[in-house]
Amino acid sequence: MTLNNTRRPYHAGARRRKVVEKPCARFTTTGACTRGLTCPYQHDPAKIAICWPFLQGNCPHTTSTCPLSHDPTPQRTPLCVHFANQGRCTRPNCPFPHVRVGAREGVCRDFAVLGYCEKGLDCENQHVRECPDFAEKGVCNTKGCKLPHVIRANRNRPRPSTGQGATPNAGSSLDSKATSDPAASSSGADLGSGNVASSQVLTAEDAQLGDEYISLTFLESDPEEDEDEEDDEQKSGGEEQAADEEGEEESSQHGSIHEE
Repeated sequence: MTLNNTRRPYHAGARRRKVVEKPCARFTTTGACTRGLTCPYQHDPAKIAICWPFLQGNCPHTTSTCPLSHDPTPQRTPLCVHFANQGRCTRPNCPFPHVRVGAREGVCRDFAVLGYCEKGLDCENQHVRECPDFAEKGVCNTKGCKLPHVIRANRNRPRPSTGQGATPNAGSSLDSKATSDPAASSSGADLGSGNVASSQVLTAEDAQLGDEYISLTFLESDPEEDEDEEDDEQKSGGEEQAADEEGEEESSQHGSIHEE
C-alpha cells in the first residue's frame, strides 16, 4: 500500500504578519500588550505614557519597576497650567514642564489617546488629558471612552465679526441718522427739551376733535395780572353804581319839579 502525502507543509501556509507603522495604543497607555507577536502595531518602550501617580507624588513603584514612564518630557507630560498663568507656580520640584508656548486651540489626539506626541512643544494643539471628539463636536461616539468629557462655556460662543458684512451697532446707526437728517434731530431735541413751536402744538383751549396732537399744558396768568383785573372790575363796578345813583337823583329831581 502506497501513501501519498499531498498536504502542504505548515510553514508554507502561514500568513505574513501585517505591520502597521503606528504605536500600539494599549502598549503606550498601559505599558503592556496582551496580543504579543500578533499585534501589528509598534511597541516602542521609549514612547510610553507618563505615570500620573508619579506626577502626583504617590506612585508605589520605582522607575525600573513601574510599567509607565517617570520621565516628564513635553512629549508625554502636559504643561504646568500655574506657570502658564503668569508664572504663578509655587510647587517645589514641580514635575510639569515650565514652558510658555502661547495660546493653542483644539486637543491633540495623539496625546489624549496614546499619551505621547512626538511633536512635543512644536505641536499646534493642546496637550491635555481630554476626549478630543467631545471637545471638538460635543458628542463622543466611542463606546466605553475613559477620557474626561469636559464641557466648556466658550465652545460654541460666536466670535464677533469685524468684516464688511457686520451689522453696525444701534448707537452708531442712530448717530448716522441724526447727522444725515439735521431737521429731524433739531425737532427731536426741541421735543425733548420742551421748546415746541406754538404753530405745531395746539393748546387745550384751541384744540378740537380730530386733532392728532393736543397739548395738555394750560396757559396760566400771573398773579399780578389777576390782581389788576380784579381792581379794574371793582373800579368799573363802582363807576356803574355811581352812575346809577346819579341817575336816580336826577329822576327824583325831575319828579319834584313836575309836582311843583
